[in-house]
Amino acid sequence: MLKKRNNLLSVIFLLIVSATFAQQRQSTNSVPQKKEEKKESKYKFPLLNGLILGVDLYNPVANLFGQKYGNYEASLELNMYNRFFPTWEIGIGRADNRPEEMNFTYVGKPALYNRIGINYNFHYNNDGPGNFFVGLRYGFSSFKYDITNITLESPYWGTSYSESITGQKSKAQWIEALGGIRVRLYKDLMMGWTVRYKWLIKAKSNEFSTPWFIPGYGNKGSVLGITYSIYYKFPLRRKVADNKTDVSVKK
Repeated sequence: MLKKRNNLLSVIFLLIVSATFAQQRQSTNSVPQKKEEKKESKYKFPLLNGLILGVDLYNPVANLFGQKYGNYEASLELNMYNRFFPTWEIGIGRADNRPEEMNFTYVGKPALYNRIGINYNFHYNNDGPGNFFVGLRYGFSSFKYDITNITLESPYWGTSYSESITGQKSKAQWIEALGGIRVRLYKDLMMGWTVRYKWLIKAKSNEFSTPWFIPGYGNKGSVLGITYSIYYKFPLRRKVADNKTDVSVKK
């Protein structure tokens, strides 16, 4: 009798254990497994989409038509997602001009200037031939200048004589807000222009003079500027061609 009871208890125990494992297995299979879904990027272009080298042609052309001052500059931009363009502009400014209705000749020695800033492309997911962008710049320059042929007249004696102020030094800082358009000419060759509005933060004056022309800024009395540039984009990634070749074996 005791043996039959033990056998019965053993059978009941095995049934309970089997039922427990079966329930656990069923619950495990019923839980949906989460699949990792790869999130699609909102950008069509990669983070590092190239380096863009530009050269401004506006001032050199203006000099050919008689302008006696100007800036000669190049720019370097990092293309990020085709949306953000951190930019460095560097150049040399010079002047040898007698301003209209002024009684002096301003000679600005060739001097280096820098502008740093960023552009924002509104058509960043568009692979079309052109785009529209806005940007900001911070510019600074240190330069020397002379003021020569200063014509002074004496109303009492009715005579005139000339003076010169040479060896003047100055520093300047300014901010620019700009908007522009860039279009593709052929593959990675582009052209574009910008219109800039400038705020002069500070320009050092001397005891007997103030600078008339600031390298990188231009004529101190003007708040508008224009650039017309040619650009070339250098890719940061090599394009890998995925060409499949079919090989047929002839018997």
